[in-house]
Amino acid sequence: MDFYERLSMRGVLWAHLHELHGNSFEAFFHDLMVLCVPGFVDVRTAGRLGDQSSDGLELFNQKLYACYAPETVDAKTTVRKFQSDLEGAIAKRSDQFTTFVFVHNDVRGVHPGISAALAKARNDYPGVSFELMGMRHFRDLLGKQDCQDVEALLQKQLPLQYAVAVGLQEMEELLADLASQRSPDAAPAPIEAVSVYKLNYSYLTEESQSELRYGMRHSAMISDYYERRIDITERDEVAARFHSEYLEAVSAGLEPEDVLLRLREFLAGNRVASAPAYRAQTAVLAYFFESCDIFENAPDGWMPQRQVITQ
Repeated sequence: MDFYERLSMRGVLWAHLHELHGNSFEAFFHDLMVLCVPGFVDVRTAGRLGDQSSDGLELFNQKLYACYAPETVDAKTTVRKFQSDLEGAIAKRSDQFTTFVFVHNDVRGVHPGISAALAKARNDYPGVSFELMGMRHFRDLLGKQDCQDVEALLQKQLPLQYAVAVGLQEMEELLADLASQRSPDAAPAPIEAVSVYKLNYSYLTEESQSELRYGMRHSAMISDYYERRIDITERDEVAARFHSEYLEAVSAGLEPEDVLLRLREFLAGNRVASAPAYRAQTAVLAYFFESCDIFENAPDGWMPQRQVITQ
């Protein structure tokens, strides 16, 4: 899928997942994994054997998947389901996996109780790694596939490019917080923490450099936002997606200004933003610029070229 197809796919996937519960979600998950992950084995129930506490096995990476997709999410019931599936997998398939992946259909992300259950399981079973898998992971897997295959899986044609207006849903709360902030409350930008020359080395226009420098004033607030998140992996996952989109834009031969524009559309879609929303988007881009997830840092010894003035 190209960049705009991936953008348009997000809203379609979000709406599709709202319709999937129980067996229909499990069928969707099997179809998605078979399409996207080589070596995935979709495990079906077999009479009194059941599925032996597995909804799928990934042979190459030794991952076992357990799905839970109720129509109404209840934290206590979800935790019990997680614990039951884990105990069953340990008892029946302990020699078949090293990573236990709990797959869910909650598009809002998991309840804090699930995070606590994961932490407990990690202590109880130190030899096993644990992962959660939900909408964001489905989106990233599908983004690497052909558009026709994704449309067949989602049972819907993707919208036209010009109608795309959906960005990263998990960033909406942060963007709203940033848009409501008053600029004088922000701290000065510690650009030296990155490189005194990174902005120059990016070859962005002076206007874009100035916007990013100003946006860095909110980096401390963004760091605090991620420290307070229930899902402690969210920041790293978002950073990895930004980095991947950056590399793809560069490999496509885009000029630095067009790379920055593509990253802005990746973050918030191609809708026209209000002034506060635009500043919030810039603050997020500046944050990931400062952390070197987008754009390259200036190499050691690099110096900006000085203009020679002749008379």
